[in-house]
Amino acid sequence: MYERSDPLFALNPPPETPVRGAFVFGAPRGGTSMVAGVLRLMGVDMGARQGRGNNEDLDIQDARGPAGPLGNSASPEYQDALDRMRPLIQARAAGDAPWGWKDPHGVLYARDIIQHLPAPRIIAVFRDAAASAERVHKINGADRLGEMTNALDLYSRATRFLSETHAPSAIVSYEKVLVRPKRFVEQIAEFCGVAVSDEQMAQCLDFISPERGHGDPESPGWPREGAL
Repeated sequence: MYERSDPLFALNPPPETPVRGAFVFGAPRGGTSMVAGVLRLMGVDMGARQGRGNNEDLDIQDARGPAGPLGNSASPEYQDALDRMRPLIQARAAGDAPWGWKDPHGVLYARDIIQHLPAPRIIAVFRDAAASAERVHKINGADRLGEMTNALDLYSRATRFLSETHAPSAIVSYEKVLVRPKRFVEQIAEFCGVAVSDEQMAQCLDFISPERGHGDPESPGWPREGAL
């Protein structure tokens, strides 16, 4: 009998306690905004100050600074970024509510912040690298092959990190989410230990759609133009 594959599969099973430190990463224009938006609609605090159209915690992103220097963990810039981010993450960890943040480049520093997450859930989002590169190209004219190389490098780093971490972690297929959105919402809710009402489920399903530019889910008529 044919068995349909799931959009999400857990590598390390989570505890029964709700998430306190959902960390979503992948690659630019790779579906991380969609996953973070679904988490927000489910009631997970993904940051008080949100980037327009990308569901990013601007406090953490501003503290992180440019992603480029983070590729070298031995650089002074990398340590400076950690020093700026660490107090913000620790302050959020002191609360009791489900929370997290999204950073497409997050795998670059994941191993050095995981110990600060009280009940982490690592969520790595993978998308067709050619599609991600094309979206970046349409936004800023970047070289398609260069962007594919960047995305594949981040995915390679993500797979290495996932193979080494003992934290509860999961892989999400962006393409499979579009095929089975309801199953994805059910799975990520279970993985993060949060309950989803019928109303929240309906909102999540309305939010998930291809090439829509996953903007602020709290704004009516969020943008259908743009990129993931």
